[in-house]
Amino acid sequence: MVTPLRGALMLICGTAAMGASALLVSVIDADLIAIAALRCLLAVPMMLPMVLWELARVNRATALPRRTVIGALIAGLALGTDYVFWNFSIAEVGPGIATVLLNIQLIVLPLIAWAVEGTRPMPVLGLIVPVMFLGLVLVAGALDLGELRIGGVVFGLIAGTGYACYLAIIRRTAPATTKPAPFTVIALVGLSAGTGALIAGLVTDGMGLPATPADWGWLLLLAFLGQVVVYWFINMGMLGVPETAASVLLLLPGVFSLVLAAVLLGDIPTPGQLIGCAIIILGALWATMAAQRHQRRLQAQS
Repeated sequence: MVTPLRGALMLICGTAAMGASALLVSVIDADLIAIAALRCLLAVPMMLPMVLWELARVNRATALPRRTVIGALIAGLALGTDYVFWNFSIAEVGPGIATVLLNIQLIVLPLIAWAVEGTRPMPVLGLIVPVMFLGLVLVAGALDLGELRIGGVVFGLIAGTGYACYLAIIRRTAPATTKPAPFTVIALVGLSAGTGALIAGLVTDGMGLPATPADWGWLLLLAFLGQVVVYWFINMGMLGVPETAASVLLLLPGVFSLVLAAVLLGDIPTPGQLIGCAIIILGALWATMAAQRHQRRLQAQS
């Protein structure tokens, strides 16, 4: 059983690992698409022991129906898109700001639900979107034209949208059982994401591999930390933490990335960019809390 304290600590560890993975991307000397592909493909054999342990303990027919398997493979393509454009965003605006930009998924998700299912988004989203847009403008360097990096922000927005699509597909294709096979699903997602990024890299001639053993070592650490550790700690931690607390803790990767990038890489954003990051994080928190209140209100009415 995962206690609330243990669950919170696991979530903090998972978000710290996610924040640190952005730094690893920035120090590996290889093509950005190649890093995205290999972090996923190298993680699949690392997860194999957990997958085999899991498959021996679940009913495969209910834990991995065809809908879930196909959903994982399609979601993997969305996650691969996220990783590729996140890497480009990291190269343009640094690991800290690029990770903060991923929070845009919190306003993209309800828009996906509106487009796909006709579920109208909560009215307050009309206030949250302009607030987060203001944060994006500041992050892009609007207060200092010498630091203007619109491309990095656009890449971050595409990455956040890809991550939102990944979450939307995974949630809608999850099996209706109390004993799912999350590590098997994650492995399928990683295989699909890595394959999709690999094909994109080969087509665009962007598969330049790491040239030194040190870079391969960083890449293996990225695969282990960014795929295995992150998903294990977050998936397990959420079992013991209330939804509201989990949602708040899941905003921490951007904070960890900003701090680690400043301390370890000397990558310090301008004051305007820091204000923009704070606005985006607060906007994401606002969207999370509002979504939960909206959901409780709908449940009370039904």
